[in-house]
Amino acid sequence: MPTADRTRIFAAGQFLGELLTRRRLPAFELAHRVPTVHQDAVQEHAHAEAHYVLFMRGRYVSTAHGAPSLATLPMLIYNPPGVVHRDCFQGDGTGGRFFTLSPDLASIAGLALPSYALVLHGAAFSAAARMARLVQRGDRESLRMESLCTELLATTATALESCLDLAPRWLKRALELLRDDCGRDLSLAEVARTAEVHPVHLTRVFRRHLRCTPGEYLRRCRLDRASALLTRRSLSLSEIAQACGYYDQAHFCHAFKRAYGVSPKAYREVCLVQDPRGH
Repeated sequence: MPTADRTRIFAAGQFLGELLTRRRLPAFELAHRVPTVHQDAVQEHAHAEAHYVLFMRGRYVSTAHGAPSLATLPMLIYNPPGVVHRDCFQGDGTGGRFFTLSPDLASIAGLALPSYALVLHGAAFSAAARMARLVQRGDRESLRMESLCTELLATTATALESCLDLAPRWLKRALELLRDDCGRDLSLAEVARTAEVHPVHLTRVFRRHLRCTPGEYLRRCRLDRASALLTRRSLSLSEIAQACGYYDQAHFCHAFKRAYGVSPKAYREVCLVQDPRGH
């Protein structure tokens, strides 16, 4: 989600920690790190791109959904782009260790991933832990690592679906409207009418299940649609802006760069390099 101007934005692959080992794959960057910043010196910040943090050793404080007040056992966290947090190791982080996985923008385009920071368990944790071990021992088998990375993305999307399984049916109708009609100027009243609930109740239940407001979810849907359309060479930026509900091209470019840390043009160039058949 967009962040306040005073919030520090970390570029892709940038974290508060000393780099120990790094492995770059075509669509992912994996790295082992140790904390180097004292807890009191960690300020609120956000990351320009989605990423995972596998807390491996130490004492870790996180605001992610499902995280304990103080983690002392290994834990995997998914952070979407732009979410403001102050996650850190307790004290000076002595003895701490963490593993980061940063997918590039093209690898997550079109995936329905959570719009809030989330602790992941089961298959997701297992895939991340296996990758951490492979990088640590210097394994060079790229196909094996890339397969684990894509498995991690898939299980993250499934985690969101599992959360919605517990949601009321009317909330799913609201989500479908926001996703399918994100190019329109939807009002809260219209979404509430579609769901057949009061706007106040809609907002309260929406935050309980999605950890964001309907307006924030709509903005994320627009960005997701825009990232998918940017892979089509035939569409101009102004056409994409109009299709995704932005006032004009300037408004679209500002919103996209604020959320992802790169301009729509730069994002398109990356996508077309990876798939030159874009049409």
